[in-house]
Amino acid sequence: MNLQQLQEEYQGCQKCPLLVGNRTQVVFGSGSPNVKIILLGEAPGASEDKLGVPFCGQSGKVLDILLQAAGLSRNEIFITNTILCRPPNNRAPVSEEINNCHPRLETLLAIMQPRIIVTIGNFATQCILGKTGIKALHGKIFEHNGMKVVPVIHPANYLYSGRNPQLLEEMKQDFKVIAKVVADSQKQKTLGEF
Repeated sequence: MNLQQLQEEYQGCQKCPLLVGNRTQVVFGSGSPNVKIILLGEAPGASEDKLGVPFCGQSGKVLDILLQAAGLSRNEIFITNTILCRPPNNRAPVSEEINNCHPRLETLLAIMQPRIIVTIGNFATQCILGKTGIKALHGKIFEHNGMKVVPVIHPANYLYSGRNPQLLEEMKQDFKVIAKVVADSQKQKTLGEF
């Protein structure tokens, strides 16, 4: 199976009746299938549901600032969410919804074989690492099935904080950790080619 086949399989997913009734469309993900960095968020919001692109609303604008701080662009990453359909009123996903969408995420990781997974917020971090407490985990490097995992604070937290400049700086530091992991990964790949 390739990425396009996986997307086609989930385009008409009916596993979560409440989400099916609430969504405009399935928001599968965006970015190149050949990248080695996957950003994993929580769930699509209103803008994402309307446009079919993860992190295209206000949180997406903050994410772009964070990527830029790390010297990265959206061309170098693939973005998806723990669940692909917008929950009613942007509520947090429930266990059943996460469990229903988890096989798709596992298949996506198997197809793309990323070197780095950036878990955005508590839900994504718990989904990959089985850990919660993003305030203690963010900016640290973990291992998961041979991949590096870097949890980060969700960009929405910056918006909810009243655009606290200290929080934004802290978030930029987390993305600099990601940039370092990318650079280290590229060095290892180059050394492995000899």
